[in-house]
Amino acid sequence: MEHRQLIMSPERLQVMIDLLPAVEALLPHLKTVEESWQPSDLLPDFSGEAWREDLDALRAESVDLTDEMLVVLVGNVVTEEALPSYQTALNRFGGMTDRTGTESHGWAQWSRGWTAEEKRHGDVTRAYLYLTGRVDMRSVEQTIQYLIRNGFDTRAEGDPFRGLAYVSVQEHATKTSWRQLGNVVRKTGATQLHKMCGLIAADEARHERVYRAMMKGVLDRDPGGALEALRDSLGRIVMPASRMSDGTRERIFQRFSDVGSRIGVYTLRDYADNVEGFIQELELEKIENLDGASEKRRDEICAMPARYRRQAEVLDKQRQRPIPFRWLRDRVV
Repeated sequence: MEHRQLIMSPERLQVMIDLLPAVEALLPHLKTVEESWQPSDLLPDFSGEAWREDLDALRAESVDLTDEMLVVLVGNVVTEEALPSYQTALNRFGGMTDRTGTESHGWAQWSRGWTAEEKRHGDVTRAYLYLTGRVDMRSVEQTIQYLIRNGFDTRAEGDPFRGLAYVSVQEHATKTSWRQLGNVVRKTGATQLHKMCGLIAADEARHERVYRAMMKGVLDRDPGGALEALRDSLGRIVMPASRMSDGTRERIFQRFSDVGSRIGVYTLRDYADNVEGFIQELELEKIENLDGASEKRRDEICAMPARYRRQAEVLDKQRQRPIPFRWLRDRVV
């Protein structure tokens, strides 16, 4: 059994304490419950007289979704529905812990507010899938249960600096995936699904801005520690749903990712652009008075986008063997 020591550096914990006023100032980026969209705003109202027409319209627009699109939609839904694992991970970063589950400090308020907003994403898209009748919902639900049971490890080892570096990039990745899926399905006439994807992407964009602002605050207070965390986190790709299983295939996440890459929803080039944009936002190349080790880490970070693009060129030459997906009643995709 593997055991790793959680990193609880007193210096890093102090940075997180010092950041509290800045975190509290960022809380307005969370929308109020009253002004937030809700899944029922986007789904047929079965208490209204027009529910049959609304349901027929939803099902009609889903008819032209290809199997590739459905696989990616299911994979995105499963990823969103593993939200309990993500809040657990967020609550393990030192200095950000909500010990009682109801604490009032800025980190705790952000963690709960972020989770509350994120929950709507899985709710609305899972309901959409159910109503279309296009997928095997029992298999989808089993995949969600497997993923939550299998767990999720950011590899941050409790280090809040690594944790913020990770979520800063991951929120951008999620935003890009939903936005580009929305663009793909819009071309088939799936206007309601396109709207859902756009609203989810907009939420993710707000969350990304907050996490990146937090990471910038860490960088300003401890450049050496921030660069070490960025190098460790950005240098390996750990996707939230990497331990996804449908009960028969353990590497189903890789297969779902391959399909997404094939139709242009999210690729390694997107990840390279993601990292490059983050580097530019943090203005890493402008940081001065670094020691030798920190300069080396910065150089390694700045070289990452080019490295990922080279890897993408290699992947372009590989062809994945189509496989049956239980989500689609074993149709080969």
